[in-house]
Amino acid sequence: MNLAALRYEELSLNTFPSLRTEVYDGWILRFCEGKSRFDSCVLPLYLSTRAYEEKIDSCERKFAAHSLPCIFKMTSNVPSALDQQLEQRGYALTGKTRVLECTRDSFLSNQERRDRKEKQWPKPDCSRRENRLELSISKNGTLLGRGLAVFEEDTAGLYDISVNREYRRKGMGTAICRALMEESFRSGARSIHLQVPASNLEALSLYHSLGFQEIYLYWYRAKEAAARIRNE
Repeated sequence: MNLAALRYEELSLNTFPSLRTEVYDGWILRFCEGKSRFDSCVLPLYLSTRAYEEKIDSCERKFAAHSLPCIFKMTSNVPSALDQQLEQRGYALTGKTRVLECTRDSFLSNQERRDRKEKQWPKPDCSRRENRLELSISKNGTLLGRGLAVFEEDTAGLYDISVNREYRRKGMGTAICRALMEESFRSGARSIHLQVPASNLEALSLYHSLGFQEIYLYWYRAKEAAARIRNE
């Protein structure tokens, strides 16, 4: 079992709690009416004792009762037999996402190799509220980019990183990420993690250059109509 995958999936559940959560024989069922339809899903996180066929039928009924599609979030820890059975029942694979991690030591080592000619941007503005760190970089009143770090235990997750369209491909994304990482490690984090769509090769290259390494992959299994929504 990939223990890092289990840990980060649990942290994700805590960071983004659902309106209602149900534990069903080792599977976590999340019901999030009003949010992204893919926030509502089944996470087969733990060992299961009942037959898959029976459990899938039950999950489909539970989500239908909430007028929600039944969607499964899968990781490499999920038995291949379950993934195959979902495929046989018409659940398409969609939303492949890579989860990356950077330790403090890896970041410091990467900093030593940092290009001294890297463009210098204005000093970022930081706002810390409880376990959240919001960071932005502005110039002459124009927002250039921003991002969010959420802390739990000894790790921080990076989310909502965005760059002003006029400043893309100019190093602003790197500057935002680096500033968030510096502040996170300064605040006591021992590792930082983030999620990247598997098809976003440009973002993956950026994060690898900052010292991130892939620790696991997750994907969704959804019926055709729901899978189309996820890919749009």
